[in-house]
Amino acid sequence: MDGQNFEDSKEKILDEGKEKQVLNKETKKKSSVKKEIFEWCLVIVAAIIISMLIKAFGFSTYKVNMVSMESTLFEGHNVIVYKTGYFFSQPKHGDIIVFMHEEGQFQGVFKYLPIRNPGEVDYIKRVIGLPGDQIDIREGYVYRKAAGEAEFKKLDETYVKTQGVTDSHGMELPFTVPEDKIFVMGDNREQSLDSRQIGPIDRDAVIGRAVVRIWPLSKMGGL
Repeated sequence: MDGQNFEDSKEKILDEGKEKQVLNKETKKKSSVKKEIFEWCLVIVAAIIISMLIKAFGFSTYKVNMVSMESTLFEGHNVIVYKTGYFFSQPKHGDIIVFMHEEGQFQGVFKYLPIRNPGEVDYIKRVIGLPGDQIDIREGYVYRKAAGEAEFKKLDETYVKTQGVTDSHGMELPFTVPEDKIFVMGDNREQSLDSRQIGPIDRDAVIGRAVVRIWPLSKMGGL
């Protein structure tokens, strides 16, 4: 009888031990889930705060949705755009800018209205020419005679995706950039809709300068 009681007690202790192990596992699992939810909440809150700070100080984010700026920026990359940077200064040669471009049959009409043209598209390109500059393209390379200079100089464009492939697309050369206009090109010259086709852009169409790439994290850094 004593032997039977001992066996029963032993089994009871083992069963209680197993129950405790199961409970401990469930508790740890719940704790892990709560921790993961908490961490995600922190990430979301941090992202909201960062977004608010960015907008408060005249910045915005822009997602690249085209291939025209390869190999500097690829489709899916995210950059911070300094929107008030040109309030106190002018764009410079080599700046990467985001600007509005009107497409469709109502081009030029909406600038007189308090609403945005639904055919308006935001582009990201590089500044090649400023007012008074003369732009020329020779044997696939870009030359510029800056305002006030006497001679054309071949641009050292280390940023372009492929060297020696820049096409004029039929534009008359050399081209003089008019007042209050900016001549822009994409770094991927073979796959870029830019000033060679649409002409120079209005200075007022510039949204801001792309200053920092924030995504992907492995490519984070200044532009």
